[in-house]
Amino acid sequence: MKLRYLVTIVASATVFSSTALAGTATIHLNGGDFIQSGSVTNTSTPGVDIVKVVYDLGTQADGIAIWEVFGSSGTHSNFLTGDWYSTETWDGLTVSSGDSFNFSGLDIDLIETVVPPVVTSSTLGGPSSLANASVSVYFSDGSFGAAKLLEQEWSVNQDLAITAVPEPETYAMLLAGLGLLGFAARRRQQNV
Repeated sequence: MKLRYLVTIVASATVFSSTALAGTATIHLNGGDFIQSGSVTNTSTPGVDIVKVVYDLGTQADGIAIWEVFGSSGTHSNFLTGDWYSTETWDGLTVSSGDSFNFSGLDIDLIETVVPPVVTSSTLGGPSSLANASVSVYFSDGSFGAAKLLEQEWSVNQDLAITAVPEPETYAMLLAGLGLLGFAARRRQQNV
């Protein structure tokens, strides 16, 4: 009897790990231009699509990169002042396994001071302007992953790898299911 419950738990954990961790992607960022572009390639198992990509320059601070509204096709958010913002989101995507999502038009500038807000577009400045930046990828199986930029200099090409983790709700469902199995096993022992 106990062996049957153990087999059920192991089988559930195996299914959980193989489906929940299916989302993977690679990201290429083109450096060397004030108008940044790149691509996100879905390397997940077939049937797991990319549904959202978020490129975030992170906490705004003196000497940190920021975007000016230009020609990007995403949604701009986290504005500092005027046309300068830190987060670009592409939502409602359906990027199948093996396919890529390409983006461009991110006009990259530099925060000289946060208080008062002063931004310059004449030069991007020092080697750590992307120190707070990251890219997050969300998948159709409910998993997501994020990667900090490997290079902090805006002019360097870079490639990032994303391995998804399940949403907290997925873990909650697994724990609830395991709890129910434990409750059923305990109840069965009391009735014997």
